[in-house]
This record gives sequence, structure tokens and C-alpha cells, in this order.
Amino acid sequence: MKKLLILGIIFMTVTACSSKRVLVHPQAINDQKITYDRGGVKLHSQSILKPEITILDYSFDEMIIGLSVTNLTPDTILFSEQNVSVELLAEEQLEAATVYSFNQLAEEAAESGQSTAGQVGETAVGIGVGFIPFGGIAYSVGKMFYDIGSNSDGHEKRIDQLTFSQLNKNYLRQQTIDPGSSYSGILKIGFEENLKEGDTLIFQVSAGSEVEKFSFTCKNPPEQ
Repeated sequence: MKKLLILGIIFMTVTACSSKRVLVHPQAINDQKITYDRGGVKLHSQSILKPEITILDYSFDEMIIGLSVTNLTPDTILFSEQNVSVELLAEEQLEAATVYSFNQLAEEAAESGQSTAGQVGETAVGIGVGFIPFGGIAYSVGKMFYDIGSNSDGHEKRIDQLTFSQLNKNYLRQQTIDPGSSYSGILKIGFEENLKEGDTLIFQVSAGSEVEKFSFTCKNPPEQ
């Protein structure tokens, strides 16, 4: 009985350690810069689209990002989630991630009985986190990035709360951006596999011939 108890404790310890999320670190390339807003890490570029991207929160295989673009061209730009693509570079293999559209999530919310479409446009997230428009992008307030050691269900539940509560108000949808104007919103990203140490996330934001890539690397959290 003692041996079984010891083995059970070891198994739970190993499982708990393996359930820790990796940390996601921005990597500035070319003219990109990394800045911090109340704990949120923003990666932005001074290219003609002036894109800014922030990883607001993430679980093991899902992620919420904040994205902002500014139209510095003389023409209008039609922008939506289709202008954003995400790839996961894992063990030298590129895998396409899913960038969820507003309609996909609205259908998911309706099927699961979530009160979102007509009710939660103005509600707070309810998990100690709020969104504040700042510098053309919505970013999180509170410690969300490096919340290490929670279980998978906790992270996934928080991602759902965050997505559905902000669906009407902040989720990125098709928008005509006039010259000199900016547009921002959040996007939910899904991966086929759990993120692990050594993986690289590659975000591509495009409009016409303008393309900007952002890179984030995954590392294991430090030992406690």
C-alpha cells in the first residue's frame, strides 16, 4: 500500500510538472520594437501598416492576441481575420494554426449556450482582467502571461471567458480602414498540438503587397 501511495504521489508530481505552460517570448526583427504596457508585452513595427501585436493570454493549445493596424497608404484597406495567418514551427516543421472568425465563435457560443451575442458586449471579463484601449490596441491589465502551474482546464476556461465576454465589443471583424485611420481587436488562435519548449510562433499580418511577420519563441518556465 505504501509503495502504491508513493508511486501515486510521484505520478501526480510528474503530471503537475508536465502540465506547466511554456513561456512565450517576443523576438524583435528588422525595425520591430518590444514595449511593455502594465505588464503586457507588445511587439510592434513602424512599417506602412504599423502593426502591433500582443499575446493577451494563452492555454496549452489556444491563444488570445490583441492586434492593431494603421493605414498609412493613400487608399482604403479592407481588413479582417483573413489578413492574419499564424504558423507553428515545431521540430523544423511548419504547421498552420487556426485563426477563428467572429462568426465561428458566435456559432460556438450559441451551440454551447454561452450568453454572448446580445448580452455581454459591455461586460467585464470577470477574472480580474480588463481591457483598456491604449495606443490603438486593447491590452490586458493584470498578470496573465506568466501564470505558471495552473491546470489545462483552468487555462482553457479563462480563454473561453475572455473570448466570449469580449466577442461583440473587441473581437476583430471585417472593417474598412480609411487612410490615416487605425483598427484594433482581439483574435483567438488554435494550435493542433500543445506548445512546447523550442517552438516558434510566426504571425503574419498582410494587406495588399504589405506583409509584416512577428516571431515569438517558447521556453520552459524556470524551476521553482
